[in-house]
Amino acid sequence: MKERKTAVRTVDGVRHRFDYRGMHRYLITMPVFSSKHIFTDRDIVLRVLAPLRNACREHQFDIYAYCFLPDQLVMIARGKSNHSHMKEFLSTFRASSSEALKPTLHHPLWSHRYLERVLRKMESNRDVASQIFRLPVKAQLAARPEDYPLQGSFVFSLPTK
Repeated sequence: MKERKTAVRTVDGVRHRFDYRGMHRYLITMPVFSSKHIFTDRDIVLRVLAPLRNACREHQFDIYAYCFLPDQLVMIARGKSNHSHMKEFLSTFRASSSEALKPTLHHPLWSHRYLERVLRKMESNRDVASQIFRLPVKAQLAARPEDYPLQGSFVFSLPTK
């Protein structure tokens, strides 16, 4: 059996292994394969949201915010139990969302690598979500965050136009 890699972090000079289990919050950026502009159509995004919801249920995660930019997905995910495992959650989601788009795409959906960062306790979900929702404005895809239709939350109610 292949041993899972765990991150090592230092707290007060003591090295601790981080195994991605538990009720942690993560800021995750998942680039599309070869930076292709896949997420420009609402129907494509809906076909990826269904596997995301299913992976959340299966692995006990909440999505506090998500934003589909043309070439990436940015989201805040939080484990809901001590058994929630972020790497397994993402593995399930990446495989099932790739399968959902397999008939449409003639290449992999996701890049091999993704970025993740554990959010600190003092970082508010709403503040980080607000930053995510401003990404389409920075990318000049919308004039205001609330004008961009390819973002949302499985937890928060978002203001409507």
